Formats: sequence, structure tokens, C-alpha cells
Amino acid sequence: MIRGSLFALLLFFSTFLAAQTAEVLTASLKRSLDSLKRSNNLSDWIYTRIDYTQAHPRETLSFLMNSTADAWRGPKSSAEMQAWLLLLSHQGYNQMYAGNILNSINCYEQAYNYWLEHNVNMDISDFVLKPWANNYTRLGDYEKAIFIQQKTLAFALKERNAELAASTYNNLGISYRSIGDFKKALECIQLGKQKVRSTAPISILLDNTLADIYYDKNELKEAEAVISSNIARQKNTIKDQETAYWLLSSYITAGNVQLALKNLPLSTRYYQLALKTNDQYYRGNRLREKAQIITQLGKIKLREQQGKAALTFFNQTLNTLGLLNSAGQVNPGKIFGDNRLQDVFYQRSLVYSLLGEEKEALQNIRWSLLAGDKIRFELADVKTKQRFQSETKQMAEKAIDIAFGLLEKTKDQHYAAVILDLMEQTKARTLLDDIRRNQQQLTLQTRDPLFIQKQNLESAIAYQEKIALQDARDIRHSAKNSADLKFKLEYVNKKIRERYPAMAWNVDTELNTQALLKRLPAKAHFIEFFSGSNRIYAIEINNRQLKQVTRINHAAAVKQRINNFVETYYSHGPEAMINDPKAFFDASYHCYQTLMGDFSFPKKEHLIIVPDEALGKLSFEGLITGQSYQPVISKWPFFLKKQNVAYAFSIQTWINQSKRKHSSLSEKENPGTEKFAGLFITHQGNNKQAIPAVALEAASLKKLVSGEFLIDKDAGTKDFLRAFEQADVLHISTHSYLSGVRKEPTLAFQDNQVFLFELSALQNAPGLVVLSACRTADGMMADGEGIISLSRGFAAIGTQGTIATLWNVNDDAAAKITAETYKNLLEGKEISSSLHEAKLNWLNSPQQSANQYLPYYWDALIFMGYDQSINLPKAGWPLRYYGIPFILIGLTAAFAFYRLKK
Repeated sequence: MIRGSLFALLLFFSTFLAAQTAEVLTASLKRSLDSLKRSNNLSDWIYTRIDYTQAHPRETLSFLMNSTADAWRGPKSSAEMQAWLLLLSHQGYNQMYAGNILNSINCYEQAYNYWLEHNVNMDISDFVLKPWANNYTRLGDYEKAIFIQQKTLAFALKERNAELAASTYNNLGISYRSIGDFKKALECIQLGKQKVRSTAPISILLDNTLADIYYDKNELKEAEAVISSNIARQKNTIKDQETAYWLLSSYITAGNVQLALKNLPLSTRYYQLALKTNDQYYRGNRLREKAQIITQLGKIKLREQQGKAALTFFNQTLNTLGLLNSAGQVNPGKIFGDNRLQDVFYQRSLVYSLLGEEKEALQNIRWSLLAGDKIRFELADVKTKQRFQSETKQMAEKAIDIAFGLLEKTKDQHYAAVILDLMEQTKARTLLDDIRRNQQQLTLQTRDPLFIQKQNLESAIAYQEKIALQDARDIRHSAKNSADLKFKLEYVNKKIRERYPAMAWNVDTELNTQALLKRLPAKAHFIEFFSGSNRIYAIEINNRQLKQVTRINHAAAVKQRINNFVETYYSHGPEAMINDPKAFFDASYHCYQTLMGDFSFPKKEHLIIVPDEALGKLSFEGLITGQSYQPVISKWPFFLKKQNVAYAFSIQTWINQSKRKHSSLSEKENPGTEKFAGLFITHQGNNKQAIPAVALEAASLKKLVSGEFLIDKDAGTKDFLRAFEQADVLHISTHSYLSGVRKEPTLAFQDNQVFLFELSALQNAPGLVVLSACRTADGMMADGEGIISLSRGFAAIGTQGTIATLWNVNDDAAAKITAETYKNLLEGKEISSSLHEAKLNWLNSPQQSANQYLPYYWDALIFMGYDQSINLPKAGWPLRYYGIPFILIGLTAAFAFYRLKK
């Protein structure tokens, strides 16, 4: 009732004001607002401003947005709060109407939180929740859209509001369709149809979405039948702007279907009808829809190989979105996050490639990626970020192809720098976000309650996700609780960014190539890979210079060969190597030649490799560098004998890992000395079967390093979490595995297990974590992001480096190589050198069997992260205790002298 009367009042004012001239409105508006302010009538003052902007949406956006700041006081009564809430929702609508999706999302979020915080007696499902979720759909954050839509649906079903339920099912269908879950999308449309009669207006919307689902499934004839019927039934039924929008959407879908069917004349006709509808009912003011239609018309010209005509349309799109200056050139400073903007820049690149203008083609793909990056920085859900990263990687591959061609043609090193930029832009970005956010938060050195709230929410999310992994019966309930908590966490994070602008990392703060190279140590030597769908690229950086870029064709075949190599010779034990060492030798040499054959390295140099996709499962040190086979395995030409190899997730993450995560509130007990803690599980399984190698490893380390050794019953989850926050070097010797549907890397301790995500809320992190558990550097592959491993998880929450394993380790070899690594660390050597020399020592020392020289035994452990030397305390009495005997002797002598004198 309240909502209906308010909107009726708004409709009356809008009709009245629309009949006046702009000049009269401006004068009368000022008098009216001043009068309402003098009488302290806040509600009518708000409604008057809303009504005016409804009549002039494009000209008065800033006027509407300034309303909250222009108000002389905040709302107090229930009626004023309702008016204020409507003001916030209208700000969201007008921002969306103008094409400003991110601003619109922020406005609706403010409206929702105002409604929550002030308990406003008002139904917000139609004018806050629905458009808010639709904005997330437009942005590409479908997980967030689904969360809000499910809240709206729950309200609609509770209130038995069939029309609201049907429209919400329709929006859920759009979201599920967008993430490729067509089964759920179709289910939602059918459930929506069951809520209303087939003649109900809302069924038009449901059929529009049904046609879109068929289109995405490439069931084009079904899509054509549904959308043609839907357009026919809408003739002479347009009553208002909402029903006009349904027809507009129908025309766009029909155009898309005909474009896919290659019926270009009919496709053009439908798009032109869509433009006509936009002009007729919205005066062309639905800018995003207008831009989309014009882009589609440009795609038709591109399909017809009419490059210049296509470019005219694409430029018109950019002009519609306000990105062209008076000279008709793109203003890069105005590029914003929007998937339609991302699309039009990509289409422009295709046109310029068609016209043979490769430099312009490359520039436009980079602008497309820039628009995509600006979207990604606004996304909160990790799955959405990773999916988005995967989609933009395909675009980046085309850009690298063009840049490589220009590099070969012109020999201009600028294009090598562009290739490095693009590689970094597509690698471990979510991880980089996590590292930076942790560092920024600690840099602030504050006890702001917002951070306490953030930490509590993160802990609660970790708890709910742990429940879901441990008990499948609770998975739905835990997922719902987790989604609620993540929703609240995003709001807290936004508040933190508003309060502390330094934490608001965005694309404009990214390092370009020159800045990146300047921050590298002078002698740093990198090989970074990019693994695309068609080609693999590698770039060499040495002494802050870009040395060379190589290209490997037939990427799919190469990646499959590497996967087969790892699967055959490492994933299932050493038997394949042992049974046919010559076949392994040849396969290993072929991998090396394919990936590294074009590079030449000075012997015994420190090399950092940044792998990508399947290459991340490979240990390069165990690869064979020469093709002359001989039966003595220890004399094989392993890459280990030439280079000291470490690994990084990306160059930017490597630079950021140089900063230690350490809370300013924590005080170090002994400055200058690193604290060691080790956790060792010497028995496993329900029968507590002994693992002698772990006990041997613990005993060996005790003889070398002074610190806290937690064994079996003392090595529980609480002990691990405490040690993680207190230790500078943390050693973990237990087993790991992948848990649940999402394959979360997991560590097993005496009393329970620890999942990767449980570490996110901790305030301190060790400088080095040694994971001698099995497969701690392995995990689930996320395209465009890398392997989601336990090693990566430690990096995300602040660990500077990890020694981790790529496959199921041989316990005896791992224990001995680990002990030798610590011995080298105690001599002051850097981490990667310590591990490298421990492996060499294994090859150069007598073993029980010649087969133990095969790389399966000694090459499982790799170092990832920022390299450094660590000042570990040696076993024995700490230095501060060495003076105790002399003090006792002195006291005894003094006492004897005193007695003698007496």
C-alpha cells in the first residue's frame, strides 16, 4: 500500500511537470524547493527533486545525485526514511539509465543497507533488489546476481506474489544461462511460467529469456521460433516504458539469432526496429542498449568484410558511451568497466586487422583488456574473477600474436614490453589482489572496528566452508550461510576502501613494464611463459632488460604432451621411469627442447621460471638438456646441473612477496634471529601406521635447528595455526590431499584437517613455509589464474616463499634432501641455492639403488617465491645461555672469597 501510493504520487508529479517548459520548471523548482526547506518538509523536498529528474533524466543526473548532499538534514520520521530510500533507488535507476553500471550498483547497495540499518517499513524487492541484481548481471558478476535474486525469490514466495516470483525466476534464468548452466536456466523459466497464465504480460519476458537460452545453446531454430512468436504477440500491446523495453529486448534477441543463422538482411532489420523502439519510447536515452545495437550492426558489416563501414558503427558506439573527443579519437582516460565497451574495442581490433593496420588492432585489444580489468577490480566473488580472467586470456592471446608479429617485423623492443605487459595481465591476478590487500591492511596499523568485523566475517566464512567440505549433508545450508556472510563482507570491504583510499587498488595503480623492470634486482633472470589456445610464448628478462621472446606453435598438442609426460612419469610413482629409463630420457629431452631450446644460459646462474597452465606441473630442474643417452643415471645432463631454478606465480607477485606479512602489533622476541617451528605427523590413518621417514626427518632437523618441534599429538590444528602466526620458518611434514567438489588443497594433522581458506584471516605469516607433505604445489587448475595449490594459498596470505612438492614424494629422499637444505640455510645460503645444492648432493652421493638417481626421487621439492637468506638458530644452547657457566663460576669464586675473608 505504501509503495503503491508513493509511486502514484510520483506518477502524478511526473505527468504535471512534463507539460511545462524547461525554463518555467527551473524557476518554479527553485521556488518550490526553497519553500519546502523553509517549512522543514524533507519528504516533499525529496519527491520534488525526484519528479523533476524523472521528466529530464539525462540533463539532471548530477542534480539528482547531489540531493543527499544538498539536504539540510537527514531523515527522522518513518515517512522521511521512505522518501530517502526512494531517492537512493532513483539515483541507482538514473545511473543505470545513463549507462553508469558501477555507480548504479553502489547506489542500490546504499539503498539496501539504508533499508537494513534503519528497518524501513517498505517492500524493496521491485525497486531495489531486482534492478540491483540486474546490474550485477550486466557487469558479469553472476554469482552476486544469483544471491540477490534468491533473496528476492524467497520474499516473493513468502508473500505469494506470483508476478514477482515469475519475474525473479526469469532473472535467475538469465544469470544461470550466463554462467553456462543451461539446465538450471531452463528450470527457472519453466518454474516462472507455472506461476502465471500464458497470456500474462510477464510471460513475454520469460519467452525472451527462453529464446536467449536456446541461442546460447546454439539451438537456433528453437530460438527463432520462440522469439518470432513472442514479437508477434507484442504487437499493439505496448502500454508503457516497461513493456516497450520487453519489445526492445525481443528485437535484439531476434537480431542475434538471425546473425547466427547468417541471415544478415533480416538481422539488420531487427536491429533497426530495436533502435526505432529506443528512439520512440526512450528518446534514444537507454544508452547501453543503444550502444549494444549499434555494435551488432557493426558486426554485420564486419561479417560482410566491409571494414570501414563496420568501423563507422563501432565509433558511433564509442561516441554514444562518451569515449570519443571532439576530434573523433578515443580518450583512454574515460575508459570504464563495462562488458559492452570491452566488446566494441575488441570488434574494432578485428576491423583494423582486416584493414591491415596491426598497430591500431593491438591498441584496441589493449583498450578492451583495460575495460575488462576495470570490471575485474569491482568483482568480489573469487569464482567470478577467475572465470572473467579465463575469458580475457583468449583476448590477450590475440594481442600477443599481433605484438609478436610487429616485433618480428619492426625489431622494436616496445612490442616485447607490450608482450610482457599482456603476460602479467593474465597471470595470478586474484592471488596478486590477495597479497596486496593483506599488505595494505597491515600497513595501516589500525585497530579500526571495521577490520575486526572483517576478520570475524572471514573466520565465519572459513568455518561455514569447512562444514560444507566435511559433511555433505550440510552443504546446502552452509553454502547459504557462506553466501550471506560474503555479501556482508563485500559491504565491509567497500567501507574500508572508502575510509582508507590507499587500500583501493585499481587498474590505474598497476605497474607498466618499465616500472616493473626497475623494481627487479639487478641480476634477476626470469623466463616467463604464456600458455594460449594456439601458441605458447616465452619471454626472457635478465639484468632488467627484455632479452628475447620465443613462440611455440601447436599449443594444444604441446600442453597435452606435457600433461602426458607428468602423468606417466611422476603422478603414479617411479615405475614408468624405472621400467624404461631411455623412453623417459627421450621424452624429457623433447620437453626441454620444446620449452627452453631457444634459450642459452650461463652455467650455475640463478633462474626464476614463471610457468603457466600445464607447465606449472613440471619441474624444469629434472629435464634432460642433451640427447646422448647413457645408462649411468647420475651422469645424465639434468638442467639442475646447469641452473639454480626457482619459481614464481608472476613477476608482480614475486615483487610483492618481497614484503613480509607481519603485524605491527607483534613484537619479535629476539631481533636478528628467525624463529623455527616444525610440525611432524609420524603416524597416519586410523591404524596409526608409522611413517619412519617423518620421524627420521624430525630427528635430523632437531640436530640442526633450534626451535619448537611439535610431533603427533602435539601437532594439532590449533598448534599449527599458533605456529603459523609466531614462526619465521614453519616446517610441515604431513600428508595433503584435495577435498570436496572444488578440490580444496588440505593438510592433515593429528586431530583434524586445515583447508587453504582458513588461513585468510591470520595477521602474521612466516617468511618461509616448508611443505614436505605430498603434492603441496599441485592442485586444481584455474585457467588464466594458475594452479590453486596449498603453496599458492600460503602466498596469498603473506608467506614470502614456500618449498613444496609437485607429486607424491618418496619419504626417505624428501627427508634427506630437506635436512640437507636446512644445513645449507644454516651456512647463510639463499633458499633456492640451499635446495638446489641439496639436490645436487643427492645426485653426487651413493644411494641404495641406481634408480634413486631418477628425478622422481629428488626433484619433487621446488621453491616458489621471493628468494632470501634466513638467519636460523643452530641446534644447541642459544647464544644468550652461553654466558651462564661463566656467571656461575664467577658467583662461586665470589662466595669462596667472601667466606675466606670472613
